[in-house]
Amino acid sequence: IRHTLEKYPYIVALNNGTIVGYAYAGMFHEREAYSRCVETSIYVDNNMKHIGIGGILHKALEDELRKDGFLNMYACIACPKILLQACIIEFHSHLGYRLVGEFYDCGYKFKRWYNMVWMEKLIGEHIDK
Repeated sequence: IRHTLEKYPYIVALNNGTIVGYAYAGMFHEREAYSRCVETSIYVDNNMKHIGIGGILHKALEDELRKDGFLNMYACIACPKILLQACIIEFHSHLGYRLVGEFYDCGYKFKRWYNMVWMEKLIGEHIDK
């Protein structure tokens, strides 16, 4: 968390003093050309899903990123072949992201192979200087 906060926002959602979710951004790619882009992560406690916490976290994260001059937000989403995670893709679509790519059988966790989906949201004006 400390390392992330050196350059990017890290936001925590609390419910009665208990952490129920968090959102943060990190480097999208190490080359300078991509310095205005971030990869985002949002996590919500399984018992607290579908009540708006993810949307609140995302809005706060997006607002901070925009204020700091970032222009593109990217989400990398692991998807099992049986799209159990389809709601995560729908969540991001609802927030204004668009699907930009999918890699097949590239991640292995929980004893199965996952595809990886990339989604993107442009949050600032892209001006040539």
